[in-house]
Amino acid sequence: MARKTAGSPDYQAHLSMLQQYLQRYDEIELSHEFPDIVHVFGAWDATAHKKLEQCHRLLIPTVLSPLGQLAPWHFPKHPTPTQTLQTSAQKQATQRASALIVWGGIEKQEMEKRKWNEQIHVIPNAVTTSMISPEAMAHETMKLYQETLDAHDRLTHQRIQEKLNIFPNDDSPEKKVCHALLYLRYQYHRRNIKKQTLKELNDTLNNLEYDEDVLNDMLEQLNEEQFAARIMQVLSEDYQLTEGFMPLDLLNDKQTQRIREAINTTSNI
Repeated sequence: MARKTAGSPDYQAHLSMLQQYLQRYDEIELSHEFPDIVHVFGAWDATAHKKLEQCHRLLIPTVLSPLGQLAPWHFPKHPTPTQTLQTSAQKQATQRASALIVWGGIEKQEMEKRKWNEQIHVIPNAVTTSMISPEAMAHETMKLYQETLDAHDRLTHQRIQEKLNIFPNDDSPEKKVCHALLYLRYQYHRRNIKKQTLKELNDTLNNLEYDEDVLNDMLEQLNEEQFAARIMQVLSEDYQLTEGFMPLDLLNDKQTQRIREAINTTSNI
């Protein structure tokens, strides 16, 4: 998980407590490199807005904690032109988030009324209320991370499948290889290629019987033949994939090096 902190010192106690208790989970590693999910804290902040936009563009799922700043009293009844622009910017940023954490029912009702984000989750602030313990706050946050990751991954595979619907046979082995390559393309777009995904493709190429000519034609229609050739180069280096199991010739160029640099040897949440 990559953590983007809010600027105001008033919220540091909440952020410190959440970080402290999240680090007790073995599956959590707070990191600014290769994030699986990014948690952005704060509202009405250009830096937070920029981070949400950047993650949205890179297809990285995000959780937004506005730290109580989207409660109704933060919205002026008679906004100035500047305040109207600020509200518009906050609306766009909130819409970019995969999920939204609010601290209480009033803030939740305000967000439901404004319809800025459908994924609204109430997780109280354990610093200011006895309604929830620090352990429970961290547990609910961790659970939301996993739910958000799972939903994002399902949607990613669904979109890949829709892209492959131009080919008639849903169960063809060639289509399975294309799906695996397009999933790697998605991970490369995020600059977060998982070694597990590479290994799965390597195993598929070694164990699946497919028609190389059909596969090459499909890759050409998808305009992914060069990306696939670069991935074959990486597989030949890291997994000793041999020529007999490669559907096309290797390609080793500057883009191949960029792919190598995007490979993540860990799994950070």
